[in-house]
This record gives sequence, structure tokens and C-alpha cells, in this order.
Amino acid sequence: MTKKEQRINRLFLYAGILTLLYYLGQGIAVRFGQSLLFLWLMLSAVCFGRFFLWKRAWKRGKSAPLPRPWLRAVNTVVIAAVTVFLAVECLVFSGAFRKPPEGLDAILVLGARVDENGPSGSLRQRINAARVYLEENPDTICIASGGQGKDEPMSEAECIRDHLVAGGIDPDRIFLEDRSTSTEENMRYSLPMLRALEEDAERVGIVTNDFHIFRALCLARKNGGFTFYGVPARSTVFGFIHYAMREFFTLSVSLVRGYI
Repeated sequence: MTKKEQRINRLFLYAGILTLLYYLGQGIAVRFGQSLLFLWLMLSAVCFGRFFLWKRAWKRGKSAPLPRPWLRAVNTVVIAAVTVFLAVECLVFSGAFRKPPEGLDAILVLGARVDENGPSGSLRQRINAARVYLEENPDTICIASGGQGKDEPMSEAECIRDHLVAGGIDPDRIFLEDRSTSTEENMRYSLPMLRALEEDAERVGIVTNDFHIFRALCLARKNGGFTFYGVPARSTVFGFIHYAMREFFTLSVSLVRGYI
């Protein structure tokens, strides 16, 4: 074993520690039951496993725990997977930092979880982004979109409206779509409703979290009928790391199901 191999192996140990700490931090700061959070725990286990397998092999006088041809095959698969992952993440990042144009005809605020004590962190960020845009563009109308889950005290659309009104937005500018249970349904139910409200509407902003903008715009454009723009609600850096990773899987599922 060379010093370079030892340094590489230690990197896996450090990566395992960091991903475990991130898993615990996200669980404590948000909740342990959030979607796909367990992937960080799995990644941590893989990193620790790699570190200890190589450590044990070296103690036994072997250069690696697997034959070289097998290792090359595994490395090829891992490199291909990482390449695809990074390519998709570039798409996620491309939507996260877009700035919407002024004077959109309407904005569509996508719902997110409502807790017993009010909007979740993600939904609060979307509401704040919508409020700022509506304050700066007084002729823009708003559709609040999102149904009520079994563990939610009210519909997401109602929560969005109530907090926008509490923030000073005229309730006559806000319209509710309270049936949808997914991003795909947000678009399917809200866009025909918007066409009925504003026949001349052409430019529509999609208000959602920055990590979600790319996928939301793909779904909106598939439904068609308008020119769509992202209105990103900024996430914290700590939260963005997990949600951007999660988008890789949700984008993949949407592609397989034909949503985008």
C-alpha cells in the first residue's frame, strides 16, 4: 500500500463522518422522517465500509479486498453514476439562481407541507418569495396551489393565502386551487384555472424553492399554454445540499413516469 492509497482511504473515513453528521444535523434541524434523508445515512455506511474493507485487506497483506478486474468494473460503474448525478445537478443549479422578469401576468405558488403550528420551512420560504414579488408587481395575480394531506390541519392553498393576506397582499388577487397532491397535479389543476381567470394571460411565474425550480418548470412547460419563468424561494445552504440531492431522484422518477 502506498501513501497515496492511504490518503485516499482516509478521505472515505472523513466523508463517512461528514455525511453522518449531516444526516444527524438535518434530522435534528428539520425532522428525521423527511423524504430521502436516509440516503445520507446509507452514503455514510458505504464510506465507512470502504475505509474498513481496505484497512483490513492491507493488514492481511493484500492490496485490495477484491481482484483488480472486479475493482475496475466497480470503479467504472461508480464513475458513470457520479457523472450522471453531476449532470443532473447542473440542471438543478441552472434553475435555482434564475431571476424572474417584472410584470408577470400571474404567479403560481406551489404548496408544501403545513405543520400544526403553521407552514413548514419550505412553504414559508415560498410564501415570502411570493409576497415580495406581489408587493413589487401590483398587477400580478396569484394562484395558491395545494390540497390538504391527512396529517395537515388545513389545505396548503389556504395556508399560502392566509399568510399572504397577513403580509399585506390584497385577498382579491389570490385564488385557490386546493385539490392537488403533487407538483404534477399543481400544474394540471392550476393552469386551466388561470386560463379561465385571465384569458389574456401569457407570462406565468412558478414560485417554489430554488432546488425545485428546474423540475417545476419542466412540468409546467409540458402542460403548456403559457410562457413560464421561475420565481425561486431561497433555501439555506444547509438545507439546499439535501434537497438538491433529492431532486436527482425525483427528476429521475418524473422522467420515467413521463411527467417531463
